[in-house]
Amino acid sequence: MKYLLITLGTISLVIGMIGLITPGLPTTPFVLLTGVLFAKGSPRLHEKLRNHKITSKYLNRVDNGVDIKTRIISIAFMWCMISVTAFFVFEYGTMRFVMIGLGIVGTISQLLFFKTKRKKQDKDIIPSTRINKKQN
Repeated sequence: MKYLLITLGTISLVIGMIGLITPGLPTTPFVLLTGVLFAKGSPRLHEKLRNHKITSKYLNRVDNGVDIKTRIISIAFMWCMISVTAFFVFEYGTMRFVMIGLGIVGTISQLLFFKTKRKKQDKDIIPSTRINKKQN
């Protein structure tokens, strides 16, 4: 099982890195998927992924969670780019369906793996109740 997770993580990482230079192909969901697969398959590879100068920014960006507005904008922008690429760049055929499939994978990844940002509850901050007294 360990080798299967590492293999799937490597494939996901390759697709994510191709997404850096290919319009319409999402990068973040594939890097996040790689992080999850490496975390379960090889802690050493997961640590390398977290410390790498390119992939660390994708993983660290979502550590604190993503608010719903950002998630919706991200998914909408991803689908706009995928639609342009699938329907205007490629003729009807295999590549169009590959692009749509990658969009579905990206959407599912964003919905499953992005933590929702929660509003901070300031427990430590107590409103000031000091009363200014006049000194005579």
